This record gives sequence, C-alpha cells and structure tokens, in this order.
Amino acid sequence: MRVGFITQLLWPRYGTFWQRLVSGVEADVVFASKDNVLKRLQDPRLQDIPGIAFRLAAAQALALQDADVLIAPDLNPDVTTSRGSGQDPWVSSFPDALATTLSGLPPVIAVPAELNTQLETLAISVLHQLSRDPALIKRVWSRQRSATRQNKPQEPTWTLRPSDTKTVAIIAQPWLLNDTLIASFKQEGVHVVSQQQLDFRFVREEGYRFEKRLVATDSEVLGAARYLSRKGSVKELVYIADQSAGGDVWMVSQLQQLVHKPVRVHYMQELLSSEALFDSLFVEVTG
Repeated sequence: MRVGFITQLLWPRYGTFWQRLVSGVEADVVFASKDNVLKRLQDPRLQDIPGIAFRLAAAQALALQDADVLIAPDLNPDVTTSRGSGQDPWVSSFPDALATTLSGLPPVIAVPAELNTQLETLAISVLHQLSRDPALIKRVWSRQRSATRQNKPQEPTWTLRPSDTKTVAIIAQPWLLNDTLIASFKQEGVHVVSQQQLDFRFVREEGYRFEKRLVATDSEVLGAARYLSRKGSVKELVYIADQSAGGDVWMVSQLQQLVHKPVRVHYMQELLSSEALFDSLFVEVTG
C-alpha cells in the first residue's frame, strides 16, 4: 500500500504524527518531489484555483497519482459559515475540493491539520483502511497516542535590543508564513516578530472573541492581529497577502477595522520572484 502525503498546507502541525502512524502499519509513505510538483503546476486545471499555496498542494496531489491513497489536511473541519474564507471551498474543505476538481486522483483521506486528544477514532479508522492486522494497528496506536498532545511554542522576545528602534509584527494566513518571507522584513534597527511564533490555538480563541462566525484559520489571523496590536512594543503590523486569493481582500478590510495601529499590506508576489516564491512556499519532506 502506497500512501501519498500532501505536505503543502500546515504540515508541521500534524504531518509527522500521521507519517509515523502510516509507517507503523508497514505502508509505504511517498512524497512528491519538487521537480515533479513544478512540472504539474502547468496543468490547466490548476490555473483557476485561488491561492498559490493551494495550487502547490493540488500540484502535489497530481504528482502523487501513482499512490493508492492520499492523505490531505482538513484546514477547517466542520465549517458552518460562509463568512470570509468560508466562501472558498479550497480553504473551507480542501480534501473535498481536491477530490472533486481533479479527476483521476487516488481516494483522498482527510485528516485534521492539527493534533488533539480526540483523534483515536479517526486514526484507528484510517489505519484499518491501510492494514488488515488489528493487532499491529493496536500496537501502533498505543505507541503514538501520546504524540497527539501538541506542545505550545515559546512566546516571541518582546524586548528590543539597544540597536532596535521599533518592533514590526508579521501576520498572514498560516499556510503562507515561512522564514524566507519573514526574513524579507528584517533590517537594521527593526525587531521582527511573527504570528508563526504564537500558539495558533490561543490566537484562534482570541479571534473568536471578536467574531464567532469565522473559519478557524481566519480567526487565527484576526486573533493574532488583536493580540499583537495590544503589545506596547509593536509599532506596526504587516499583513502578507496573496494577490490570487480572494479571501485576502476580505481579510484586509477586517484588519483595518480591527487594529488601531498601522497595518501595511504586502503581496508576496511583490516580495519575491516567482522562482524564489516557489522555493519559499514549497514544503519538501523526505521519507
């Protein structure tokens, strides 16, 4: 059994856990190579997908067509709202959008793009699709159960160095944030912190206090904006947007209403060349 993993969307939050589960029942874990994904990006069916990160994820799926099944992240399980990014099926229900848009893919198994202690039923169900050995499945789950508890990240350093004159906070949809994009804002005298350094569950709850009718990932961005704007050392926020994602237009309008500190909008297509952007966003994992 060959199990292909789509790593493009929030892989660090959930991926290693599921990779270990699948490997534990002796299935073959396969990943898409960078060259193959770059080639698949030219497929005409991908051109209308909103958001470069989602086009990359779809290209990964096409590059894994020889797998028996695909594991795809569900970014916003149990969506009940059409507000903001909830209108975009790729954000609100990525595995379904993938399966319905790209014919010829292997069966797509959706798993939540985060870990929690309620995963046992789903994990056992997925493993039964991959193995006919109940005893092996039980042993694998027993070994991996403790990994469902997600560690909290350390808070950013808020104290300025003597040479720094201001602190800038970087926010974005979580699948866009990466070290390369964040580094593009580092310059002499500027202390940079980012949403990526915060506990996404904490800022998500912060966002829901502002507006309950949000998909989880939108709440994460708005919650980070609220939290970071309350820090006295933060002088301005920078929102990294994707020109090809309609949800970012809505997000910019929300940020302008919500945050009482300056908010600069930078489009990632203007920050990096096409090649550099692909290199920064592509999530490459080896077996």
